[in-house]
Amino acid sequence: MNSNNQKTNIIINEILFWKHNKMLPEQYCDYLLALYNQGNEIEDIETGKSRFSSASLIPSILICTLIPISLFVIYFTELSFVLQTAILTGFVVSLIFSGIYYSNKELILPVIYITIALLILLQTVSFADAFYKGDKLITYGLLFFNCLMWLLCGLYRKLLYFTLAGAVGIILLIVSILI
Repeated sequence: MNSNNQKTNIIINEILFWKHNKMLPEQYCDYLLALYNQGNEIEDIETGKSRFSSASLIPSILICTLIPISLFVIYFTELSFVLQTAILTGFVVSLIFSGIYYSNKELILPVIYITIALLILLQTVSFADAFYKGDKLITYGLLFFNCLMWLLCGLYRKLLYFTLAGAVGIILLIVSILI
C-alpha cells in the first residue's frame, strides 16, 4: 500500500510540474490531479514562490540593452544605411525568435514585445530620415502608423501596455501637429 501511495505522489508531482510549465492545458491537469488525488484538494508546489526569478532577469537585461545599442548604431556610427538596417533587422528577427523560445514565460515576453516595438519604431523613423530627408509629414505618418499598430495589437492581444502606448502616442502626435 505504501508503494502505491508513493507512486501516486510521484504522478501528482509530475502533473503539477506539467501544469506549472504549461506542458498540458490547465483544465487537463486539474482533471488528472482530481482523478489521482480522489477529489481532495492539492496545494500547488509554487504557491510560496515569487513570480519573478533571477533566471528571467539576465535575458531581460540583455534584451533591453538592444535599444541603446540600436540607438548607438543609428546615430553615433558612420555605418552605411544598408548596414544599419541589416543590423536592426537582425535585432528584430533575433527578438522574434527569442519571443518564440520564451513564449511560456510571463515576465520576459512583455520585455520582448516592447523592445521589438521600439526597434521597429526606430527603424521606421530612420527610413523616413534616409529616404525622405526628414519630411515632417512622412515622419508624422509613420509615427501615427506605429502608434496605430500598437493600439490594434494591444486591443487584439489584450495587452494594456500596448493599448495605452498606442493611444497616448496618437494623442501626443495630434497635439504635436496642432501646436
